[in-house]
Amino acid sequence: MLNDEFYILLNEYYPYLAFASVVEFGNIQFIDNPTLCASFSPYYQVLGTKELHAPFNQDLVNQSELNDAEKKQLQYWKPETIGQIIFNYWD
Repeated sequence: MLNDEFYILLNEYYPYLAFASVVEFGNIQFIDNPTLCASFSPYYQVLGTKELHAPFNQDLVNQSELNDAEKKQLQYWKPETIGQIIFNYWD
């Protein structure tokens, strides 16, 4: 039997949405779901696996509007991908 269970993730502060097959502490397995992407896109910025798996770039953080507390969290947790930053487990 096929397991169709998945998660819809929504960032608490920004209208970023993503889909995942696994959500565990420190482990999110992002997936693409084109059908749901089309349904949610008018309301949220739906992020795909290509964007979410992009490497973390400190230069982007330096140019961002993140506050000092958010930047300290990034330094402490050392995320490796954009997805780990947007849908982090440390908040």
